[in-house]
Amino acid sequence: MEKKEIYVSTMMEKLRKNLLLPDKAYFFDTTLRDGEQTPGISFTHEEKLSIASSLNELGIDVIEAGFPVISEGDFAACRDISKLGLNSEIIGLARMKKLDIDKVIEADMDSIHVFIATSELHMREKLEMTPQEVIESIAEHVSYAKDHYEKVLFSAEDATRSDLDFLIKANKTAIEHGATRVNIPDTVGTISPNAFGFIVRQNYEALPKNIRIAVHCHNDFGLAVANTIAGFENGASEAQTTIMGLGERAGNASFEETAMSLYALYQVPMNINTRLIFPTAKLIESYCGGKIKIGRLQPLIGQNAFAHESGIHAHAMIKNARAYEPITPELIGIKRTDNVEEIVKQSIKLGKHTGGHALKAKLEDLGIHPSDEQFQKIFTNVKRYGDKGHEVAEEDFLAIVKDVMGELPEEEQYVILDELTVLTGSITPTSTVRLKIKNNGEFIEKLASSTGVGPVDASVKAIVKCFEPMSRVKLLEYNIDAITGGSDALGNVMIELMDLDTHYIVTTSATHEDIVMSSVLALLKGLNKIQSYKQTEK
Repeated sequence: MEKKEIYVSTMMEKLRKNLLLPDKAYFFDTTLRDGEQTPGISFTHEEKLSIASSLNELGIDVIEAGFPVISEGDFAACRDISKLGLNSEIIGLARMKKLDIDKVIEADMDSIHVFIATSELHMREKLEMTPQEVIESIAEHVSYAKDHYEKVLFSAEDATRSDLDFLIKANKTAIEHGATRVNIPDTVGTISPNAFGFIVRQNYEALPKNIRIAVHCHNDFGLAVANTIAGFENGASEAQTTIMGLGERAGNASFEETAMSLYALYQVPMNINTRLIFPTAKLIESYCGGKIKIGRLQPLIGQNAFAHESGIHAHAMIKNARAYEPITPELIGIKRTDNVEEIVKQSIKLGKHTGGHALKAKLEDLGIHPSDEQFQKIFTNVKRYGDKGHEVAEEDFLAIVKDVMGELPEEEQYVILDELTVLTGSITPTSTVRLKIKNNGEFIEKLASSTGVGPVDASVKAIVKCFEPMSRVKLLEYNIDAITGGSDALGNVMIELMDLDTHYIVTTSATHEDIVMSSVLALLKGLNKIQSYKQTEK
């Protein structure tokens, strides 16, 4: 990593000698299994294959594709993901039952993950087994799994509420009968980092050193990532995480936070391509159908993660972005350069805390040069708007500037709508669009038609089809709000687009009395931004 991309505390170096950090961090992603157990989330077969491919590109070491015995759909996904020829190891989950293990074998997966509970509560109330029966089941079923797989992962479910000596005995039994890795799960998220670190260290010291120890932490008390890191400080080398922290109840340890903590704070080597972290999270967010969204304050990938409003912060950011950012957003795939203009445009948010330096840089970035009197009026209006409890969005800011100064300079157009025809009624909604797209300095005309579930869907698909020769784009998010009352209400559409070639993500909005036109105008704005970005990057 380059120094300019990261700036963290030097105190970590003084602590390292007391830690059992691994030579390399491995990542086991369970988004497709534990992540899909998030209430309300169910990925389609095609989405599961797409997610697996994205995780492979991200550099995930092990992908838990599913629980094959649980349903025909899970089995089909496990089987078909195994056929994709990915570099990632594809693993399947199985209880200590021959039927479960046979289903993983039938799906032709690379490795197997077998589990059984070891806490007194689970053994007595759920399994209705004695501790000795659990040990015998581990010996029998791990041996059977080993007959079919070179790589066998054993998990002692509810490990952190288990008797420590019994937990170690269970792990040793699994290893003696063929397990090559063990996982220590905090199944219901009921332990602190110090206590979890102690459990992991006790297992590390008791088990053979060639056994990889994984940790799987839940977020019931908001400690999943902290506990995962504590595990790595005490001998673990594999993190079981999910994208966006998806999972049962409050979720699992977030991959983004875990990976970047190990990378940036501890400098542990890994296979992860950090620049695909944000695009991967946004892609999976889009597959959640609006039911789970990246939180505004979510570390690293949230909307505010690299945003600054305070005048003091903004002033320092203009001089050196590292003043108030520990890493560059580019490091995780958020497209932003280190020059002043881009920092101001993409990071500094306007509101009542805005300072003069930030406002001046923002205006310069837009090519706007007000007089001193006009600048003061804009400055006052921005603060007044912010004092009313509003965030000053880009459109609001431009309206304030236009009110003070009149017309604004136009942005260069890379995509121009020539014609839009939409047919609805008794037929399947169909849209035909004609676009002019600037490529290598010249406009070329593109015509495309598409059908959809409605006129908006058909129009969006037709425009994207026109655009495909220049860029492959994916609509990540679409929101509509009526901003006036009545049947002739103005509709404001906000969209989020990703360019699949550069992983550049843009957010735009447009307002029109026709919701189809609102959608089309917002989409065209986004495509213009993508083309503008690509021209800048050349």
